[in-house]
Amino acid sequence: MVVVAILATLAAPNLREMIARVRLKTAAGDLHTSLFYARSEAVKRNAGVTIVPVDATDWSKGWSVQVQAGGTVLTRQDPYPQIAVSTRNAAYVATSVPSVIFSGSGRETGSGGAGIAFVFTSPQSPTSPARCVLLDPSGRPKVSQDGNGDPSDGC
Repeated sequence: MVVVAILATLAAPNLREMIARVRLKTAAGDLHTSLFYARSEAVKRNAGVTIVPVDATDWSKGWSVQVQAGGTVLTRQDPYPQIAVSTRNAAYVATSVPSVIFSGSGRETGSGGAGIAFVFTSPQSPTSPARCVLLDPSGRPKVSQDGNGDPSDGC
């Protein structure tokens, strides 16, 4: 019994870290998928499609993909309560991103051609590397992982 207790004590921090990494990877992957979906719907419909956060200042509370004209909701994403999401421009300067807009050509038009970065971090596990979803002006998203432990300078 004592051996099991000691092993559990040693394994708990590693398990917590692994769970935080999986949550970050899942949240970033879900946004990546939503961006691809919104872009493909914009091209398919030849109409604007928008991704809007549930809370205008906090993307971790979820988002929805909507057709711009009429506001028809195509899909919704549930919140991520143990994840923090910050938004940055192409130069990695913190900026507010109230929505992501794709035109009928599939280009992202909401950032004025600068690109957007979403940085996912775990407040419960600050040592977990951040995940970033980068959206270039052409509308193509990609996911990357922070390599130096400082999410403020990009992934």
